[in-house]
Amino acid sequence: MRGLMMGRFQPFHNGHLELVKQILEKCDDVIIAITSSQFNYLEKDPFTAGERIEMIHNSLRESSVDLSRCIIVSLENQFNISTWSSYLKASLPRFDRVYSGNKYVSMLLSDSGIEVSEPDFLEKTKYNATKIRLMIMTSDDRNEEWKDLVPNAVYVFLKRINAKNRLNTISKSDTNPTEH
Repeated sequence: MRGLMMGRFQPFHNGHLELVKQILEKCDDVIIAITSSQFNYLEKDPFTAGERIEMIHNSLRESSVDLSRCIIVSLENQFNISTWSSYLKASLPRFDRVYSGNKYVSMLLSDSGIEVSEPDFLEKTKYNATKIRLMIMTSDDRNEEWKDLVPNAVYVFLKRINAKNRLNTISKSDTNPTEH
């Protein structure tokens, strides 16, 4: 049995890590699909697909998750919603079940005959990537409350790439590359 979890992981946080562990309790393997992989350096999507892969990989390794049971891939958005499930099947390794708490995603996949299970989320309001990004932006070296919301490997990675500066620069920019 192989489970699939999808997310933007901007950044990968402790709620995501707990979901990986939860899926591995029920499945032999997990595919962790990084969605919106073509987007980066944007307010909603500040980190590149490569950076997100590294955050996830380092977090799993640090948490002693068996990496041989995990497949980390990146996936660009598919804009034709009616063919999205076919796109997933064609773009990803085989999977048996999708784990998602998003009702819209569940509806789309269920309508295509894909089994969807709703996971038990770890304090969803506490572990929220939008909130974590805001906390990073407003933190200082004495007050880094966000540090406890992400795996240590993510904290170290985000400090190394100076995520605070990136997030603040993006948020203050009048450049909006997604508008044409």
